[in-house]
Amino acid sequence: MYLHMIIYEGIESSYTERFINFIRQNFDGTEHMFVMFSRSHRYDSLDNIYYIDPSSRKDLFWLKSQASDCHKIMVHSLFDTRTIIWLLSHKRFLNKVSWILWGGDLYNYWIADSHSLKSRIIEMMKRKFIRNIEAIVALVYEDYLFAKQKYNTKAEYRYAFYPNPVDFEMLSHQIQHTPSSTNRILVGNSASLTNNHVEILSALATYKFERDFEIVCPLSYGASNNVDNVIKLGRELFGKRFIPVLNFMPPEEYVKLLSSIDVAIFGHKRQQGLGNILALLYLGKKVYIRSDISTWSFLSRLGIKVFDTKRLVNNEEEKIFEFTQAIGSKNASIVEKEFSDEKCVEIWRNVFDR
Repeated sequence: MYLHMIIYEGIESSYTERFINFIRQNFDGTEHMFVMFSRSHRYDSLDNIYYIDPSSRKDLFWLKSQASDCHKIMVHSLFDTRTIIWLLSHKRFLNKVSWILWGGDLYNYWIADSHSLKSRIIEMMKRKFIRNIEAIVALVYEDYLFAKQKYNTKAEYRYAFYPNPVDFEMLSHQIQHTPSSTNRILVGNSASLTNNHVEILSALATYKFERDFEIVCPLSYGASNNVDNVIKLGRELFGKRFIPVLNFMPPEEYVKLLSSIDVAIFGHKRQQGLGNILALLYLGKKVYIRSDISTWSFLSRLGIKVFDTKRLVNNEEEKIFEFTQAIGSKNASIVEKEFSDEKCVEIWRNVFDR
């Protein structure tokens, strides 16, 4: 039995929902149990999905018995400290824990300018936790190396990626997008401050574009207190050319949005937004990311051509929209090969069987 501790965004998140369906379709679903801490649900189950009330002794006793009997414990991100605390209070389970690394659960502490007492205490617990687990599951090997360096862990590396909630079959219907006289630039993937909207939008305002353009900015989730600031700046700099996306889109609609983009610019200073980046690369779009983050090394190692956001910010790019179909097609074929459903099944089977 494999015990999956789903602790970020809940069972209803797109990544979580597709991962659970992916497991059921490609593995023995009876061998995989999905658990989430939630005070809003009493102890119940549906298709091996369990909601655990952290204040209920009955629920916690049940969880302890399942953890004792299972072969592996898969912890999906470290954003919920309740899971860290629970596992640290049951240290005998740590040697069968695999941490599926998301990105922010590794980097957020290290890129912050300052730390509260609470964040330092949480980081201390994370240090004890990561140091004693069996494995770290990550798409980007450099993320694993960063975790190994910072936490002095002997955890082994496992390569894996989540099935993308925007699947390739859906994307393939949009590849023949009809060119428009208006170039569209995508900035960021959410309202989160880590998108560094101010830096990117301010840099774009210094460029003289030969063709008409629009700037599309997804702000439907993330730091809600940042939305108004980004919209205000975007309107001041670009007027009606700035198009904020405020409502969460179903996958089909979001795919149509991505297919209409000519250039995507991401200002993240850590690994983030890979689902969006891979989808855009599969669609043959020009993508900018920073050259000093692990995502750059990872994509370059695969032979994928991306462009440096740092050059754009420093006003060193001459033609932002210049991009050849040959580069786009090569990127798309690599993404299709490396991130296919078949490859996803293969690597997760390796993770479970180790």
